[in-house]
Amino acid sequence: MQVRPGLRRVATPDEGRVWVGGFTVQNPFTFEVWHYVADVDEDGHDLKIRIFDDDFVVFQSYDTGVDVIPRGFSCGIVLDEIMIGSPDMPTLWGKVGSGIVAAVKVDRGPNGLTAIDIPRGLVTAFCNRIVIANGNSLFFSDGATSSGGSIRTFVGENQNQRPGVIHGIHEGANGMLVAVTSAGVYGLSADASAVDIIGSNGTPWVLLNRTTSISYDSSCNVKGRIFALTTKGIALVDTESENDDELDEAMIPRLYGNRIAADTWQQERLFAGEDGPMIAYEDVVLWSSVARRARSWWSSRDSTWRAIGTLINIDGTRLLLAKDGAYKMGGNFDGEQLLSTAITNQAVGVLAGVVETAPEMNPTARKLTAATSLGGTGLMRLAVRGDAQSPAPSSPFADIRCLIIGTSSWGDAAVYLPAQLASQRQEFSLNSDELSIELAVDYPSTRIMPTVTLELSKSAPTRANDRGGATS
Repeated sequence: MQVRPGLRRVATPDEGRVWVGGFTVQNPFTFEVWHYVADVDEDGHDLKIRIFDDDFVVFQSYDTGVDVIPRGFSCGIVLDEIMIGSPDMPTLWGKVGSGIVAAVKVDRGPNGLTAIDIPRGLVTAFCNRIVIANGNSLFFSDGATSSGGSIRTFVGENQNQRPGVIHGIHEGANGMLVAVTSAGVYGLSADASAVDIIGSNGTPWVLLNRTTSISYDSSCNVKGRIFALTTKGIALVDTESENDDELDEAMIPRLYGNRIAADTWQQERLFAGEDGPMIAYEDVVLWSSVARRARSWWSSRDSTWRAIGTLINIDGTRLLLAKDGAYKMGGNFDGEQLLSTAITNQAVGVLAGVVETAPEMNPTARKLTAATSLGGTGLMRLAVRGDAQSPAPSSPFADIRCLIIGTSSWGDAAVYLPAQLASQRQEFSLNSDELSIELAVDYPSTRIMPTVTLELSKSAPTRANDRGGATS
């Protein structure tokens, strides 16, 4: 079992620069992949947009002329045209696979409505149109087709206002436009784009979810479903839902890192992963899979490391974008070395969980059994915790990082022969109302048996019952 992938840096920003945003687009006609990455100097000034090919060779470096870190760095693509925007910089336009320039309005013609200057703001595509969100206003471009129309034509009549400030704008399932605002989450059906003036066909905005947003970059689109950060964690917001997925970790193993908890998650950064939303929190990243209902926290040994988004290679491999470079996720390694360097740091994985016991059961744990193929230079550690993670007794927990079990070695051959699973039982006595199990490995490609057996005492007295007596 590989508990988490390693990170290998495949590209870095120019010296003295840091990356602050980015996304990948694919030309729909040639299938070429292009990475658009925003960077600033170390003081947060001199914003540039750089276009890279799939091998991270610079195709264009565009100077925006502003000295800020953009919030909500976003794009929309219609056919082979791309529009890039943020509330903090002028809107840009270009052809995918070509350069970008400042977006300039295109008039409809002598008999059409007068076009307005292209506003700045968050950008997304919506039914072959471009939508720009600025403050509480939404601007819809003309529809673009192979026979005509331009995404650079905005008319004053195609404006809508929402209650609250718009912090996220996405094209969700079935082409619905979803606006995540400080007053709730609103949706506009794709039917609204069927007429010249958006909204004149009677298609209303509907309130999809009462979750509110307080910051940009706090919502994302994963395979057509819209997620947003809440005070307690994360929620699916393109429909009404009762519960947030709470992110604060209830418990943490000893000596492996700080407890993960935030006063409010709404101010953190949320972006789309391959199978689910990803959250950047300080120097760690939450990976999640909606289909598998799984999640894990990824960390770096560099305390200044910050994740800001993802990119996608032409083969579909997703890269993690950080301020100091783009990282390939996967493989049996860990660390920030380039792909060409030797492996120097091995991955460390920790699994932990609470043991659910009925009130009438004996709370004394006697024996713990686990099996693994790990050994040699790596270690597997196993522990039982109890009573709010109280200090370990002097015996048998002589090693405060837990007990060491199992032996085996993988070696360095190109083809790995699976080691025999070996099990070992640890016998002890630990009485607790809050039992939990902790398992840790520090060597990659380790197979772990999916079941760890914990045996409770069957003879010792249990808790007193409500009549003052005792049960056994």
